[in-house]
Amino acid sequence: LPQTPSEAYWQQRFSQYDEAQLNRLTHCLGNLLPLSRSINSSYQNDGFPDKVKPKHNAKNEKVRTGYREGCYSEIEVSNFPDWDVAAIQTRGLRMLKFMEDRWDISLGGKDDKIKLLHLSDFQTDGEEGDVRS
Repeated sequence: LPQTPSEAYWQQRFSQYDEAQLNRLTHCLGNLLPLSRSINSSYQNDGFPDKVKPKHNAKNEKVRTGYREGCYSEIEVSNFPDWDVAAIQTRGLRMLKFMEDRWDISLGGKDDKIKLLHLSDFQTDGEEGDVRS
């Protein structure tokens, strides 16, 4: 989810959220990828399916690799079928679980982790479920 979600893909999935909610989703741990500034800007506001695959110019020359060919985090994100609130929450929970396992710490139960991610007002069913209204 880019900072300026103006492309139709993002509008269809996130236009119902107010500015504060959108800001929390955009900057949520589950939405962040460790990318260089140049790689990040090459993705622009493209929709998720366009970010997953390589981008070619008019001469069919590859001008950008997609998430599938990127760093570990990009490859992990490319395995999601869609990028929405449920995906952001699922990835955030997975990242917190990794931290717990790696550093032998406890961040609490699922509800505690959702609060830590600032996603308490975004309800989903299960780890990878659909968003509930």
